[in-house]
Amino acid sequence: MLQVVTTIFLIFGTIVGAGFASGNEIVVYFSRFGDISYFYIFVASVLLFFLFFFFLHYGKHIVKKIENSKILNFIVTIISIVFSASMYAGIDGLLSYFPKIWKVVMMTCVLALCLLVTMKGIGGLEKFNLFLMPILGVLFFVVLLFCTGLQSSTQITNSQSFFGILFCPLYVALNTSMNLFVMSKQGEKLSKKQAVFASLFSAILLFVFLVLCNFVLLQNPESYAREMPVLFLVKDEKIVFVLEFFVILIGCFSTLISLCFTLKNSLKKLIKNNYLTIFSSVFLPYILCGVGFSRIILFFYPICSVFGIFILLFSIFSFKQTDEIIHAKSKHTQNRC
Repeated sequence: MLQVVTTIFLIFGTIVGAGFASGNEIVVYFSRFGDISYFYIFVASVLLFFLFFFFLHYGKHIVKKIENSKILNFIVTIISIVFSASMYAGIDGLLSYFPKIWKVVMMTCVLALCLLVTMKGIGGLEKFNLFLMPILGVLFFVVLLFCTGLQSSTQITNSQSFFGILFCPLYVALNTSMNLFVMSKQGEKLSKKQAVFASLFSAILLFVFLVLCNFVLLQNPESYAREMPVLFLVKDEKIVFVLEFFVILIGCFSTLISLCFTLKNSLKKLIKNNYLTIFSSVFLPYILCGVGFSRIILFFYPICSVFGIFILLFSIFSFKQTDEIIHAKSKHTQNRC
């Protein structure tokens, strides 16, 4: 049971990053398409359940094939760099509320912790998520409940809502392809039944938060143009603002350290020196975060989502091919007997 709970919080922690917790990612992939976005969220949640289970139960075989493919490994590297850069950009934006000296000190601590987790593995990430994710989930839920009472007079009519059907699978690809290394590693500790339960409850938990956040954003369409829509909505409420600030910050960091771990696994095929690989996986995205949080999510996330679909298709085809070989060998053995 503990392994299932740990896995749920691990998945939740790696997905609820700056884009999710701030609402920016939800605007790009769902809310801007209007009321039909609820249907897209349901479809996305179903797909997430199947893919969570797929990578938890079969991921270790697929990861090996991805690591052995230079093209796929390069794609995973690019995706990880982009998402890591967006998490750094999100943290940097939040820390801008503090005096410059404190901002430097806190960002230095973030970089140091990322280095530590990247060197030691995801064992520390499991403990981190098991402790903080329930707190983060409760705080985020409280913030969203408060926001349900907010409603602007601005109305937006969307005549291209059907395009959401294209962004729905892109969102799923976005949030599974970048975390497949972490999920496959965690899945080695789970039985098939445990993987099913962990996948189901992870998908349900994400569905609840997606629906609630989507409802808040649809009620306040003027927030769409803001860098962090939910934070913008609570800017005049000090206590709620602090809660949302904390949720985004922890969500950023939790996602960031899992991405650094994924990036290290990709870069070690390209860089032979272990220490150089670790430092590159942490500091390379940090250098690129200067592009800006909103620009990364608006322009680079959809591109990376397309790459993510390519990885998912390869994973499914690779699994099917491996499964057919295993069945063929099993049938051949039975015939010989």
